Amino acid sequence: MIAIYARVSTEEQAKHGFSLNDQVRQCQLKAGTNKVKEYIDDGVSGEFLDRPALTKLREDVREGIISKIICLDPDRLSRKLMNQLIITDEFDRRGIELIFVNGEYSKTPEGNLFYSMRGAIAEFEKSKINERMSRGRREKARQGKVLRDFQVYGYRYDKELERFIVDEDEAAIVSLIFDLFTQPNTMVQGLNGIALYLTSKGVPTKRGASVWHRQVVRQIIMNRAYIGEFYQNRWNTEGMLGNKHRKDDEKVPMKERPKNEWILIPCPAIIDESQFEHAQRLLSESRRRWAQKSKHPYLLSGLLRCGDCGNTMTGRLSNNWGKKVPEYTDIKNTAGAKAKGCGRRVKA
Repeated sequence: MIAIYARVSTEEQAKHGFSLNDQVRQCQLKAGTNKVKEYIDDGVSGEFLDRPALTKLREDVREGIISKIICLDPDRLSRKLMNQLIITDEFDRRGIELIFVNGEYSKTPEGNLFYSMRGAIAEFEKSKINERMSRGRREKARQGKVLRDFQVYGYRYDKELERFIVDEDEAAIVSLIFDLFTQPNTMVQGLNGIALYLTSKGVPTKRGASVWHRQVVRQIIMNRAYIGEFYQNRWNTEGMLGNKHRKDDEKVPMKERPKNEWILIPCPAIIDESQFEHAQRLLSESRRRWAQKSKHPYLLSGLLRCGDCGNTMTGRLSNNWGKKVPEYTDIKNTAGAKAKGCGRRVKA
């Protein structure tokens, strides 16, 4: 069977007008028939190999389903020369004919050289595009403009003015969170208590979720935007674009840049600076308190998993008729826990 592979990234759609329909049409003309199997990656960067349609194509090639592959151009297969060579070598070893609409590459030393040169140029072009875009974003940030909607709770993003505007309803919740955390009260206690309280009151998160997690509350309390300091160019996300297609242990982590590279953008303050600094001291004391070793260590805590609900089982002391009994349980009381557990208990 003849296969057609087409790919377009969001950036290319917007800037260069690449059309998937046009790619498919030209590949069909090259094939001379409409009886083809289409493999299409829509809005996926060509920087990495783990793409849904490309992965399926490679699997079908290994299964012997495909005999010929038609693609518009080598840079549709990949924007990296090494990845291009890996894919083409994989197809060659199985005797698959790979045809490009834009250009013929004969299996000769000269043809292989020209193919490699085209791949190197495509990789160079992609790197230059990324460099120009990054430089342009940094320059806009230095001019005091917010580059995009960073989904900061308490603010709305004005796309025309390229700045944050206080969202009065969310700002009131931000003030409430700081008040509950910094002022003694009988309503809630700690990050977990605040998250449970907001959930019980039906307050939606920034993304519209009905359940608050303690970590979200922590991030709000630590965010210096609430005292008028929003930083851009703080995080290096290079290589993270393909994380959604990678396994958990292969994902590229986000890294913090050196502080001298951060770009400060003033924004409307919601919290008084003295209250903010007091909250940071309380957080620091809390971290030191919980960093101490547990009085009752459990050898298998976090290693066991419930066979029914899948939750990890952690050690605790339960009260059995006034007697403390060590046990493992899958019950999760943390605010925002994905699964509360089915209640399984095993004696330690």
